[in-house]
Amino acid sequence: MWDGIERRKGADWIDVAINVLNISAWIVFLVALILFHYAKPEVEYFIYSMMNEPVEVRKHWVVELKSWLFVTLYFCTFISGLTLVVNHYRLKRKDDRQRYGLMMLVVVCIVFVGVISVQS
Repeated sequence: MWDGIERRKGADWIDVAINVLNISAWIVFLVALILFHYAKPEVEYFIYSMMNEPVEVRKHWVVELKSWLFVTLYFCTFISGLTLVVNHYRLKRKDDRQRYGLMMLVVVCIVFVGVISVQS
């Protein structure tokens, strides 16, 4: 039972590692968003059909970038899941902080992979 005396001196190496993994997961997700921007098909706007000169619009995925997008999303999910597992076993008190942002990141990555897999 806790006697009310705070014995923690500061962040230990596990807490620092959790924070580094957290930041790296978000950076990998940012890279995935950049890859998505360049890999997705381009939008054919109505104004393009009104122009005198035809405007070419790419209507397919860039396959190589799409495969890298899957790799980054899987890697982001792995890092986030690993961080959540380590954080779960690290928690000792009720007031220790949960990582709700990482939980949301795992859900977003899994949904993102599912949506991209369905599209051709």
